[in-house]
Amino acid sequence: MIVLYVLAGWLGVTLLTYFLLLPLLKMSAQTDGEWPVPEADPETAVPSPQRVGYAGVVLERLAQHTRTVLGFDQAWILVSPGPGAAFAAVAGAGTDPDLIGRRVARKNGDGAVHGAASAPVRVGAEELGELCVGGPAEHRELVQRDHDLLDELAGLVGEVLGHHAQRQLTLGDSEAEIRALVRALAEADGDTYLHSLEVAAAARQVAQRLGLNEAEVVEIELAALLHDVGKLRVPARVLDKPGILNSEERALMRLHPRWGAEMVARVPGLEAVALIVHLHHERLDGQGYPYGLTTDQIPLASRIVAACAAYGAMTKSWAHRDPLDVAAALDELSQHAGTQFDPDVVEALAASLRQPVAVAA
Repeated sequence: MIVLYVLAGWLGVTLLTYFLLLPLLKMSAQTDGEWPVPEADPETAVPSPQRVGYAGVVLERLAQHTRTVLGFDQAWILVSPGPGAAFAAVAGAGTDPDLIGRRVARKNGDGAVHGAASAPVRVGAEELGELCVGGPAEHRELVQRDHDLLDELAGLVGEVLGHHAQRQLTLGDSEAEIRALVRALAEADGDTYLHSLEVAAAARQVAQRLGLNEAEVVEIELAALLHDVGKLRVPARVLDKPGILNSEERALMRLHPRWGAEMVARVPGLEAVALIVHLHHERLDGQGYPYGLTTDQIPLASRIVAACAAYGAMTKSWAHRDPLDVAAALDELSQHAGTQFDPDVVEALAASLRQPVAVAA
């Protein structure tokens, strides 16, 4: 009987010790070069742009990105309630705050807000607004790339208005649609799916270390999670090829940011995230794609995703390549800081790797 009491006591102490130490074991399990990531389950909850409030600022985010990628001090979004009606300014970046909500005339009539360039905002075949840029640099001549970017951004604004008209932007919940994209990636390519989880965890930490606000952090985390979803359209013969891609195959692979952006833009609340996905292969030296943007024209969110994705790819074991260790991967990023990668982002990424992060039990 005494033996049974001793065994029972020992078992109780063992279980108590296990449950007390389990959180500490999880905390110490993170080593340099790793981030805590969600469980590898496509059904895991993802950030909902509606529930975290991001969907409510998506037009402001698009205005800010327009200002950035076009290199202007100001950008604003004008919307009309119907054909022939006056415009109202609904969002802006770098503009007079009093502009928002003001009714303005169309084009160059009395009371119109003048700018350097604008692109029509359409929902279906109906033109419901304009995306405009201006400011001190408004007399510079726009090149074709600028017009293409303005048209792309105006298209994303149109997606927002379309989702808003269907009451999907504020009253809906896009978590299920985001999860469906993640699940499709997991089923099509488990390696790329796991890579995306790791990149999202890393990008969130880097964004927080850089002092970004919560809306920016959510935008970056979602863009990182979905940055490779366009690879769902890349033929398997290209995606799974173990050797070097030929020119035709490289051209196909380079379409994945655009394809991914198209898929992401259809999700209510992720219209601005779609732009980040599209631009995550741009480089500071202008040698990236699809537009060849340089330095500050590349949204910071895309620069963060680019560095975290590169680090994740270098340190992950793939079927065709062994991983680099942490030091070698960081050295590779550092060598290309200032040309391919943002130096501040590389520094924040390296600092995040050296900072242990507790994982909730």
